[in-house]
Amino acid sequence: MALTKEQKHEFSEKVADFKVYLEELKKELNVYKTQLKKNPEMTPYYYMAMAINAVKVINTNLLMNDLSVSIQGINVVNYLETAKKEISNAISYIEQSVGNDIDGSLNDNREKLDKITRLSHTQRLNFIKALQECTKKTIAAFGPNSKWKFSWPDVHYRIAGVAKNLFDFREFEKGKDLDNPDYYIQREHFNLIISLANFAAQEYRSKFDLSTQNATDLKSSIAMLDLNRKIMQITGENEDLEKTKTLIESLKNKVEDLETSDEEKKKKKKK
Repeated sequence: MALTKEQKHEFSEKVADFKVYLEELKKELNVYKTQLKKNPEMTPYYYMAMAINAVKVINTNLLMNDLSVSIQGINVVNYLETAKKEISNAISYIEQSVGNDIDGSLNDNREKLDKITRLSHTQRLNFIKALQECTKKTIAAFGPNSKWKFSWPDVHYRIAGVAKNLFDFREFEKGKDLDNPDYYIQREHFNLIISLANFAAQEYRSKFDLSTQNATDLKSSIAMLDLNRKIMQITGENEDLEKTKTLIESLKNKVEDLETSDEEKKKKKKK
């Protein structure tokens, strides 16, 4: 059904202020980029500010898309594609600030963490929750049959990674005291990392089962579970730890079987 002039006009009027706001965010981002070059010692903080800017861009594009659905009955693909691109940008900015390593120890990015001490535990947690929420909304807006549906596990993997790298495990270990004013915030962040990693691991297993049958996806799932294994060793929650170890071993065996099968197929082709 074709859109009416009235629908187009109403939509155009409603999104006008949002478009102005997006232009302001673009100017703000350029200021951060300029300051980055002028004040290298503040680099991690400017990257954090740029990541927050990206989340604002995501949410604004999602709001405009919601308006389109409400008034015109259609998604605006450009808004959703922009939101998807900015999710990646937000993650990249945080990776620039605290690193993107997942395979190493929980304190491998110690040097980078020491450069963002002015960021409170609440600010770090709130950012990850905001990023998680706008990612959920973007995925929901694209729908279950989107061409991007099997690219989302990679996004979840990276979000779990930055959640982990923003967290100071050493400080958490030292301050595990209910009288510590930051304890509950840190504990919530700690639990969120585990939840995000578990979700990413499951998404990779679903991608493997429904689409690729590729060992690479199982290896990514293993990496997420192994992150949780390291974290659970801190908490001493032995039951969850043993379950995670068992699942890791099961997936490793599956990967080994797949790779053995692939090698055998290659040998047969050579013959």
